[in-house]
Amino acid sequence: MKKNILFIPYNINYIYIEEKKNLNKFLYLYNDNYFFSININYKQNIKINQDTNTVIIENRNFNNKLNLFNHEFDKFLYSWDNFFFNKIKFTGKGFKWKKKETNLFLFFNRAHKCFFIGNNIILKRLSKSKIIILKNNYKHLIHDSILIRVIRSNNIFTKRGLRFSRQIILKKKGKTASQ
Repeated sequence: MKKNILFIPYNINYIYIEEKKNLNKFLYLYNDNYFFSININYKQNIKINQDTNTVIIENRNFNNKLNLFNHEFDKFLYSWDNFFFNKIKFTGKGFKWKKKETNLFLFFNRAHKCFFIGNNIILKRLSKSKIIILKNNYKHLIHDSILIRVIRSNNIFTKRGLRFSRQIILKKKGKTASQ
């Protein structure tokens, strides 16, 4: 018998419902903004410890993906009330950006328009050349920040372009005149 132990944060409420007719069990998780339900089949037993806010689900059959489920479920519950962030800096003469709601318009002295349309994202201006991106899903944050960085990647000759805040900047050596 395999035990699956889930910790529910204290800012998330839960209700456990057991139907006698169909032998169905439901665990509802909710807070002010989100709602989530877990259906538990009849082969599983559930125990709830209200002191430690843990839910123990006992499985009769062994499944080797329970550890992965625990890890992903913990990240999912953590993202309900917390934000992840990424800082993007740009360097270059004459480079500007304008923010309208969750859209980012970049002016990089090009003939075509460069812009990023964000979905469920918060953009904040830190300074003239720095912006911070806030999102509650870490994987989507990384994907969106890479999309922004690809618009004008850092040039190794002039060091102009977009980069992450702590990204290592590589500078290529120029030609030296030997006389």
